[in-house]
Amino acid sequence: MKINKLKFLFIVICLVQIAYIFQFRSGFQFEVIKNPFNKNSGVFYALPSEVIESKKILKKSKLINFNLSELIKKDTYLYQRTIEFNYPVKINKNSNFIILLNEENVPNNCKLIESEKYLKLIKC
Repeated sequence: MKINKLKFLFIVICLVQIAYIFQFRSGFQFEVIKNPFNKNSGVFYALPSEVIESKKILKKSKLINFNLSELIKKDTYLYQRTIEFNYPVKINKNSNFIILLNEENVPNNCKLIESEKYLKLIKC
């Protein structure tokens, strides 16, 4: 009888640890499971705000290609995620449309097309 109580206690402790890891340590968001087939399910938890905003700007402007500023290109994570998330719109180093971070200044020979919270789109 004592062995059964120990086994039961051990199983309860293991389940509590698994629940703790799942809920607090893994960074998992339950919201992602609620609507797994929704088009934008989990996007806000997985991507930086700048990347999500870049898609919004590109879709609004109906562009087929774009370029990124040197500051964005230096941040390899932001650069890669922006290219992947905006996929059928492709990056082109010769494009006249450039996405900048808001803290960057617009060059003199360029025109500001659109400005949002994190990014702005210019045409040079």
